[in-house]
Amino acid sequence: MPDEFARMTSLEVIQLGNNELVGSIPRTISLLCKLRTLDLSSNNFTGDTASLAEISVGCAGNSLEVLNLRNNNLTGNLSDWLVNFKRLDTLDLGHNSLNGPIPVSIGKLSALKYLMLTANGFNGTLPESIGQLSELILLDLSFNSLDGVVSEFHFANLSKLEQLSLASTSLAFRMNSSWIPPFQLKLIGLRLCKLGPKFPSWLRTQKDYGVLDLSNTEIEDVAPNWIWNLSEKILMLDLSHNLISGKLPATLGFASISILDLSNNKFEGTLPTLSSSMEYLDLSNNMFTGNILRFVSYRLPILSHLFLSNNLLSGPIPLSICQDVELYAIDLSNNQLSGELPTCLADMLTLTALNLANNNLSGEIPSTLGSIKELRTLHLGGNHFKGELPTALQNCTILVTLDLGGNEISGSIPAWIGELLPFLRILRLRSNFFNGTIPSQLSRLSSLQILDLANNSLSGTIPSSFSNITAMAQTHKPNERMLEDMQGAVQSSVDNYGPTGYIESVLVVMKGAEREYSQNLQYVASIDLSNNQLTGQFPKELGDLNGLQNINLSSNQLTGKIPDEIGKLKLLESLDLSMNGFAGSIPTAMSVLTLLSHLNLSYNNLSGRIPSGYQLQTLDYTSYLGNPGLCGAPLNECASNKTVFSIIPACADGDDDCESEKLGWYLGIVLGFVTGFWVIWGVLLFTENLSEAYFEFIDELLDKLPFARKMDRYDEDDEEDETNSLFN
Repeated sequence: MPDEFARMTSLEVIQLGNNELVGSIPRTISLLCKLRTLDLSSNNFTGDTASLAEISVGCAGNSLEVLNLRNNNLTGNLSDWLVNFKRLDTLDLGHNSLNGPIPVSIGKLSALKYLMLTANGFNGTLPESIGQLSELILLDLSFNSLDGVVSEFHFANLSKLEQLSLASTSLAFRMNSSWIPPFQLKLIGLRLCKLGPKFPSWLRTQKDYGVLDLSNTEIEDVAPNWIWNLSEKILMLDLSHNLISGKLPATLGFASISILDLSNNKFEGTLPTLSSSMEYLDLSNNMFTGNILRFVSYRLPILSHLFLSNNLLSGPIPLSICQDVELYAIDLSNNQLSGELPTCLADMLTLTALNLANNNLSGEIPSTLGSIKELRTLHLGGNHFKGELPTALQNCTILVTLDLGGNEISGSIPAWIGELLPFLRILRLRSNFFNGTIPSQLSRLSSLQILDLANNSLSGTIPSSFSNITAMAQTHKPNERMLEDMQGAVQSSVDNYGPTGYIESVLVVMKGAEREYSQNLQYVASIDLSNNQLTGQFPKELGDLNGLQNINLSSNQLTGKIPDEIGKLKLLESLDLSMNGFAGSIPTAMSVLTLLSHLNLSYNNLSGRIPSGYQLQTLDYTSYLGNPGLCGAPLNECASNKTVFSIIPACADGDDDCESEKLGWYLGIVLGFVTGFWVIWGVLLFTENLSEAYFEFIDELLDKLPFARKMDRYDEDDEEDETNSLFN
C-alpha cells in the first residue's frame, strides 16, 4: 500500500479489503484528517501494533469511526493508545495474531458500537470496564484464551447489546440468581464457557434471540420447561455436549427453527414433532426411545441432515423417509432398528452420507443403492445383511467410505472395487463370509488409507502390488500449517454459526483394541488382514508404505522370514504377526521403529536373540511367547553370550527347496567324515613302516607327558607291593 495515499487529504473512506496487499500498514495514514473508514481486511499485512499506535496519535485518530483490519497477520498487543480513537464506533481486529490482555482502558471508547477481537491470542481476564460501553451493540471475543470470572458488572450499562459471542474461551459465568440483564439479546454464543452446573436462570429473561449456543458449557441439570417456549424468532438452538436431562415436549413450538442440536446429553422419552422449517437435526447420543415410524411419518420438506445415532430407537425404517428428498446426510446408527432397507432410498438423489451401522437390519443390500450417484459415505456394518455385494454399487463412483463390516455377506471381494471406485479412502469388510483371494486391483486405490478385510475366509497370498497405494506411502501426521488450517476451519464469527454437516468416523482395530477415529481420521493409515487363511510370505514391498501406522496379519498361515524392509516403516505404532509360521530371526531393523508401542510376534517359529535397540526390550514379554527358539530380554537370557554361526540353513515350514538344500548339507558332512577316516587309517593299516613309525611316535609322546610318568611310578610301587606280599 503506497505512502502516497497520505497526499489525498480529502479522503474519507479507504476500502481495500479482500486483496493481496503485503507489508506493514503505512503510518502516513495518520495524516488523513478526514478519514472515517479504514478497511484493510483480508489481506497479508504484517508487523506489530506500533503502526496503529502512531496512527492513533495523528490526525486520523480524531476522525476514524471504522477500523477494520480483520484477517491479516498482525502481531503485538493492545494498550492505552486505543483511547486516542475517540470517535471509533467499529473496531474489528479479528483473525490476527494479537496477544496479551484486553486493556482496561477499552472502556473509555464511549462511542464504540461493534467490538470484534475474535480468533487471536488474547489472554487474561475480561476487564469490567467493558460494562461501561453503553453504546455497544455487538461484542465478539470468541476463540481467545480468556479466563477468569464474568459477573453482572461486566454488563452493567450494556442496555443496547444485541449480539454476545464469548465462544471458545474459558470464561466462567457467575451471575447472581436474581440478576436481570439490561439487554435483550438476538444472538447468544457461549460455547465452551463455564455456565453450569445449573441452567442459567438469567436466560429466562431473553425473548428475542434467534441464535442460542450453549454447547459444552458444563450444564448438568434438568432442562427447564421455559427453554422450549422462550423465543418465537429462534433459528438455531444448540445445547449439545452437556449433561442435560429430561423429556422434550410432544411438539416443539419453534415455528421457524432451522438448526436444532441436542446431541450428547441425557434426554429421554419419545421424539417430538418438529417444525417443517427444520433443516438440520441432531439428537444423537441420548436415550430417546420408541418406534421411529411415528417420527418420520410426516414431511420435513427442507431437512438436509438427520442425526439420531446412539439412542434406543426401534422399528423398521419407514418408506416415508424417502419423501424428504432433500436429505444430504442420514445417521441412524447404533439403535435397535430392524427389517430390510427400503428400496426407495434410490429416490434420494442428493444423499451423500448414509450411516445405518450397528442395528438389527437384515435381508440383502438392495441394488437400488447404486442409483444414488452422489453417495460418498456408506456405513452398513454391524447388521445382519446377507448375500453378495451388489454389483450396482460400482455405479457409486465417488464413494469415499465403504463400511460393510460385521455382517453375513458372502462371495468373493469383487475386483471392480479397485477398478471403479477411485476415490475410496476407507474399505472395511471385516467379519463377513468373504472367500477367495484378495484382488490385486485393490492396489489401484491410490487414496486408500484404511484397508480392513479381517475375520473372513480369504486365501492366497498378499498382493505385493499393495506397495502402489500412494496414500499409505505418505506421512499422515499433521504439521503446523495443517493445524492452523484446521483451527481456522472451525472458528465461527457471529455471522457464521451452526454445524457444518456429517463428520466421518470409523472403527479400527489397533494396538489390540477397537478404537473409533473421527477428528484425526485423515491421519490414520492401516492394513488389517488378520484371521483369514492367507499363505505365502510377508511381501517385502509393504516396506515402501512408510505412512502405515498399523499392520495386522495375525492368525493366518504365512511363512518365511520377516523382511528387513519392515524397518522402513518409521511411523508404525502397532504390528501384529502372531499365530503364523514365520521363521528365522527378528530383523535387526525393527529395533529402530521408535514409535512402535504394540508388538505381537507370539506363536510363530522365530529363533535367535531378540535384537537390542530402542524399543524391542521395552515391550511386554507376551509379545514373544510361543517361539521356543527366541531368547534375550525381555525373555530369558540366551544360553551363551557368544555368537554361534550355523552352516546349516534354517528352513520355514513347507519350503521344499530349502529342505533339499539342508539334506545336501547333511550328506556332505557324512561323506566328508568317512573319506577323512579312511584316508588316515587306511594308510596306517596297509603301510608297515609308516604304522610302526606312527606308534613309536605316540609312545614317545606319552612318555614325555607328566601324567604318563606318574602312572609309571604307580606301576613300580604296585609291583614292589605285590613282591613283598608274596614273601610275607
